[in-house]
Amino acid sequence: MMTMIPKFNPWIKMDRLSQRRVDAATSHNLFWIIDSKGNYGLKIQTDGAFSKETHMIKLKSIHLIKDETQVDQAAFFLILQNLHEWEIFYTLCEDLIKVVLNYPNSSKMIEAVEQRLKRWQQLLQYDKTSSFTIERQMGLFAELCCFVEVIIPKVGVRQALISWNGPEADKQDFLLDDSVLEVKSYRTSKGDAVSISSLKQLYSEKESIYLATFALTASENGQSIEELVNKIRFLIIEQGSSADLELFEAKLISYGYAPELIKEELNSFIVDKQRLFYVAEEFPKITPKDVSDAIILATYSIDLARCEKFEISLDTFLK
Repeated sequence: MMTMIPKFNPWIKMDRLSQRRVDAATSHNLFWIIDSKGNYGLKIQTDGAFSKETHMIKLKSIHLIKDETQVDQAAFFLILQNLHEWEIFYTLCEDLIKVVLNYPNSSKMIEAVEQRLKRWQQLLQYDKTSSFTIERQMGLFAELCCFVEVIIPKVGVRQALISWNGPEADKQDFLLDDSVLEVKSYRTSKGDAVSISSLKQLYSEKESIYLATFALTASENGQSIEELVNKIRFLIIEQGSSADLELFEAKLISYGYAPELIKEELNSFIVDKQRLFYVAEEFPKITPKDVSDAIILATYSIDLARCEKFEISLDTFLK
């Protein structure tokens, strides 16, 4: 799947202080607008009222304005202050338009729009210069697989979400009550070996340490990150709360997964092999206890073919 910022510019032939209706089949009124200074904008007009929380949403380079002076009608404006950012702004507007189309009811539409704006508040703080490489994609894909297939069956959706530390590189991927779980992905074509990038990845003061490994092959016939994300969103909606969903979205963005802004091609993956290991004292590893205090960084690889005696089944995980 290729996610690209669109090149179409709906404001390009508009005059200042003008508006043009968005070609969208909805009971709400949507307009592309240009203000007196030549700034691009989107106007959402409805018969409901936007909440006070809207004033608390801050979007980089974008002003949010409410106009509730007319009886039984409210207008909400998004005004872009930096025309160099118009492509991202257009992506935001298109996203909001899709939300509006899904909610003919004004109050529910307004609530949904405000939730999307909160997500965009996080997105626009994200460092868009960093690249979402295939290695980062594989890492996130493996952690999401582990989230669904290993953690949720044992502790439930909400605890799985709370325990996920994947975006925080200095911690194990899942921090549970008495255990930690590190997740590693690797290319099947390169053999059964995983790279450990820190002295602390297989070290913890907690009672048990586990290592989950995923051998992956990039393939159009595989599963995508988007599919896994949607599956987890559904589980959170079904079993959790709106706060849980917001936390999940925030962690995805911290990881670098912001589909609205990613320009790289996103791969789909086939899981060729999934394994779970108990990291016992004699498990092959290098920890802070094994080296001098003067050594603060070490990376090494583990041959999984020589770790069979440490492999466990999902049934015995956390027991």
